[in-house]
Amino acid sequence: MKRGEIEFLNQLINSLEEAEIKLSNAYEKRDSTNFNKIKKFILQIQKRINEILR
Repeated sequence: MKRGEIEFLNQLINSLEEAEIKLSNAYEKRDSTNFNKIKKFILQIQKRINEILR
């Protein structure tokens, strides 16, 4: 794995952690619109991480 890929993975993981907090907040506020947007964003990040790790 190249150094650039590792740095990019680190950025993705940080984004995933931030999104998790936002998802939790949207859930607590019962904000289904933002909850679904954030959930979709998290799934996109997970897909990107899987692509890089293959």
